[in-house]
Amino acid sequence: MATFLFATTPVPAHTWNAQTFAAGLTAAGHRVVWYAGDAFARDVARTGAEFRPFRRATQPTTRGLDQLNTPLDVLDAFRSYFIGDAAARASDLTSLIHSERPDALFTESLCFGAGLAAEAAGLPWASFGDGPLMYAEADTPPFGSGLPFRTEPRHLRRNRVVSGVVRRGMRPARRSYDRARADAGLPPQRGPVLQANQSPHLHLHAAVPGFEYPRAHLPAHVHFIGAIQPFRPEPFEPPPGWAELVAGRRRLAVITQGTLRDDPRELIRPALRALARLDVDVLVLTSRPSEAPPGVTAAYVPYEQALPHASVLLTNGGFTGVTMALAHGVPVVQAGVTEEKSDIGARVAWSGAGVRLGTSRPSARAVRRAVRRVLEDPQYATRAAVLQEEFARYDSGQLAITLLEDLIR
Repeated sequence: MATFLFATTPVPAHTWNAQTFAAGLTAAGHRVVWYAGDAFARDVARTGAEFRPFRRATQPTTRGLDQLNTPLDVLDAFRSYFIGDAAARASDLTSLIHSERPDALFTESLCFGAGLAAEAAGLPWASFGDGPLMYAEADTPPFGSGLPFRTEPRHLRRNRVVSGVVRRGMRPARRSYDRARADAGLPPQRGPVLQANQSPHLHLHAAVPGFEYPRAHLPAHVHFIGAIQPFRPEPFEPPPGWAELVAGRRRLAVITQGTLRDDPRELIRPALRALARLDVDVLVLTSRPSEAPPGVTAAYVPYEQALPHASVLLTNGGFTGVTMALAHGVPVVQAGVTEEKSDIGARVAWSGAGVRLGTSRPSARAVRRAVRRVLEDPQYATRAAVLQEEFARYDSGQLAITLLEDLIR
């Protein structure tokens, strides 16, 4: 039996996405010690892992992260929220490494400080990414740009120019991270700061090659593992009217705004107005009550229960929702240009499995036009089916366990 030290930021999706890996390791007989925010103590315990709280690190909430509406907002949040407490997280994790004596550390790509602690201790470590790949290549638009993948010379020049702009914008974050490295007794980091918390030993990318821009020089330690399968220890209890909704009499449109940007005015309300004029049933997956007209079901339903019955997913672009939809062969209508959502939307369009709206607040007319395109043009369902076959070749939970066990060997 090995001991794995997990570390995640107190952002719901990033912590919840790690649950399936922790549960798989504990089921395989390993010990998992999990460093996470206090709000997630119960989520950690449900996987069989042992919860360890922040000590020196602060307990930030996600308040304000749903208001990142410009590139400058995103850059400032990246520096202050994700990198700003890296030294304190590294200090906490260094103490845990000494007391728990783990065989390896496992973290997500935005928990800055975790990699510092592992590097300083000489401990093998792995990371996972539940967003677009951050690895930079000359032929690929830089992370955060939301640009489409094109290979013509003028677009390659565009990539170089935009990459330079991104590097300049990241300078404050770079300085903050290098200070954290110095506090940990480490030299300044080489390479883009966006990749700083992605392990050089093992990085698990929660997607498939067909949904990622082509990479000619992706490091060998980066492994695609397919869509993350959510950890659901409790049985699903269908809401009232569920059997009628999934009976298949009409096509089903599923709407979600994820867990971070859940203001219904951004997508849910315009989507409801748009779909009221189409011959579809509607299921709204939401973390708060929404105003729903007659005939619309508003409920908490897990993705994996809803998507097998869906004809289209309308989403603001959360990576987990999009990849799960494609893993079920469901084409996507994507709104959202904040955080990394513009990059996700660009991949939806590039893959051919959906339509990118290019705004966080689409009009009902734009949503209706996009849904009609997806439902009436068979190319979207065809491309989604091709990706479904590719996703089916990956078992993210089992692949992660195998690769992590290989790492400690």
